[in-house]
Amino acid sequence: MPPLQDEIFSISEGDKWFERNQAALGRFSTDRDIPLRLLELYQIRPKTVLEVGASNGFRLAAIAEKTGARCTAVEPSIAAITDGRARYPAVAFVQASASSIPLEEPFELVIVNFVLHWIDRATLLQSLSEMDRMVANGGFLLLGDFFPAFPTRVPYHHLPTQGMHTFKRNYASALIESGIYTPLALLTSSHASAALLTDTADRDRAGYWILKKSLHDNYCPGSIHPR
Repeated sequence: MPPLQDEIFSISEGDKWFERNQAALGRFSTDRDIPLRLLELYQIRPKTVLEVGASNGFRLAAIAEKTGARCTAVEPSIAAITDGRARYPAVAFVQASASSIPLEEPFELVIVNFVLHWIDRATLLQSLSEMDRMVANGGFLLLGDFFPAFPTRVPYHHLPTQGMHTFKRNYASALIESGIYTPLALLTSSHASAALLTDTADRDRAGYWILKKSLHDNYCPGSIHPR
C-alpha cells in the first residue's frame, strides 16, 4: 500500500511546505487574518487555545500577545517547530499529526485552519474525532477550509507522481449534524486574496466557521410517557 498522505507530510512534505512559505509567514498581518478577525468580531477570549496544523505558531503568538491565553501548537513539521520555538517562546509546540494528538486536557478554543483538505481520507474521521476531543464542553472550534458547492478532489501539484490530492468540501457539516456543535458564524472569502468578495470563484471560495460545542444543550428536553 502507498503511504498515507499524513505520513508523507510528517516525513517530508510538511518541512517542504514550511520552507516554501516561510517568507510569506514572516509577513503575517493580524488585521488581514480571517480567523483572528472572527475571534475579535465575536469577542471570544479563551484562556486556553490549541491550533492543529499551526506551522511555526505565528497565529497563536498573536493570540497569546493580545489575550495572555495559554497557547499550544500541534504541527507535524520539525522545521516549522524549530523556527517557532526560536521566534515565539510563548507558544508550546507538540510534534504530531491531526489523527493522533498526544494531549489529554481539552481547550476552550481549538483552531483548525486549512488543514483538513490535506488529510488522507483513511484518517479523516479519526482526525475529526481527535479535534473534537480537544474542544472542551462549552468551548469553540474555529474551522477554516475550502468551501466549494460540491466535494472536489484536486491533484496535489507539488507531488504529481505520488497520487496525492487535496479534498475540498464543507467540513463543518459533519460536526453540525452530530448535534454537538452549533454554528455561530460563517464567513466566506477568496482563499487566494483573503478578500471578502461576492464573486469568488467556486474553486477558490473559503469558509470560516465558529462552532460552539455543547454535549447536551442542543437537544430539546423530552419526557417519558408511561404505558
